[in-house]
Amino acid sequence: MSTIEEAMDSLRAGGFVALEDHPERENEADILLAGELATGATVNWMAAHVRGLITVAVSPEILERLDIPLLQPRYTVANAPRFTEPVDAVEGTTTGASAFDRALTLRKLANPNSVPADFSRPGHVFPLACMPGCLRDRQGHTEGAVALARLAGLQPVVAICELMNEEGQMAHGEQVREFARVHGMPRISVQELVERTCGQA
Repeated sequence: MSTIEEAMDSLRAGGFVALEDHPERENEADILLAGELATGATVNWMAAHVRGLITVAVSPEILERLDIPLLQPRYTVANAPRFTEPVDAVEGTTTGASAFDRALTLRKLANPNSVPADFSRPGHVFPLACMPGCLRDRQGHTEGAVALARLAGLQPVVAICELMNEEGQMAHGEQVREFARVHGMPRISVQELVERTCGQA
């Protein structure tokens, strides 16, 4: 396991972080990338190597400022991720689906000068709403990603993608450790962030 400082350094450098949750929760890992530093190359790498759905953890304050509403939940389990209206950046994108278009949308979401009219809806980037109390309210990957970004001094907009193995199943335990080792990325847990940030996040 890496340190939170190593994870912050990687995020600030535009690199990746593997974030694991509790074995008795989802027992899964998400790979994190700072939204403001996303590039077409890094989003494409996530799609090719991490394999899960690329979403973006966003603080409620930013979602409110950009007028991005929660989707009406139906038949969801308790503690499920809070999906919002998917968006694309209006300027600079084509269809919105390419890795380069999605990276631009991520950067636009993280731009403090962005306004609601900068986004078309529905789009190809799926913001997930962090709970208002962050890790005090919910100990999920969404909240962990936002907490880590805040610790790192970055905008609370973080691309997250569930790590899948080569068979298309969710990666667990040793598979996550090996993936992080092979690709040279820090690996931390949500629980570590809870212990570090619960008074701050």
